[in-house]
Amino acid sequence: MPEVELTGRAAPLYRLLDWPMRLALVTLLWLLGVAAGLVIAGIAPATLASHQVLISGEAEVRLWSRFWSAWRAWFVRGQVVLGPPLATVWVLAFYLAASRQTLWAWPLSVVTLGYLVSLWLLPAVAVTASQLRAKDLWLLTLHLTWRRPALPLAGTAGLIALALAGWYVVPAALMFWPAGSALAAVLVVRRVSRPPRTRGIQDPTRSDPPAR
Repeated sequence: MPEVELTGRAAPLYRLLDWPMRLALVTLLWLLGVAAGLVIAGIAPATLASHQVLISGEAEVRLWSRFWSAWRAWFVRGQVVLGPPLATVWVLAFYLAASRQTLWAWPLSVVTLGYLVSLWLLPAVAVTASQLRAKDLWLLTLHLTWRRPALPLAGTAGLIALALAGWYVVPAALMFWPAGSALAAVLVVRRVSRPPRTRGIQDPTRSDPPAR
C-alpha cells in the first residue's frame, strides 16, 4: 500500500491527529511482544522494539513488520542490556522496604528515584547507540541523564502527573501509557544528547571518531 504524502496547511494537523492511532498501535505491539516472550523474556525486546519504531518514524502500515524485525534483533541482546538494570530495581525495592523507619529510608528513596529516571531513558539510549556494549550503554545513559537533570526530571514528573490524571479522570487514556512513555523518553534523549558544540569534545551519542 503506497504512502500518501500530506501537503498544504492542514498537513501538520493531520500528522498531529495521526499520533493517537500510532501510539495505540505501538502499545498493542508492545503487549504482543511481551506475551510472545512469555512475559519475562519478552519485556526487554518488546520495550526496545517499541522505542526503535518510534525513533524510525515509520508509517502505520510498516509498524508491524518493523516492530517484529526489531523484536527478533533485540531478543537475545536485549536481555543483557535491560535484564540486569530491571533486576536491580527489585534489589533496590527490597532494601527500601527493609529500611523503613530508619535513617537510610530517605537516602535510599532518592537513589531509587534517580535510578528509575535513568532506567526510563535507557531503552531510548540503547536504540540510539546500539553499536555500544551493554556496559557502555549504561554509563552513557547515566551521563546523558544527569549532566542536564532538569529535563529528565521534568519529563518524569510530567509522565507521573499524566498517569494520575488519566487514572482518576480518563482511565481509558492509560492505553497510551507504554508508547507515550517511550515517545517521551525518545524526545528527552534527543534533547539532552545535543549539547552546545564545544571544541575538542565529541557528542557521546556519535560513533564516528572526532576529526583530527
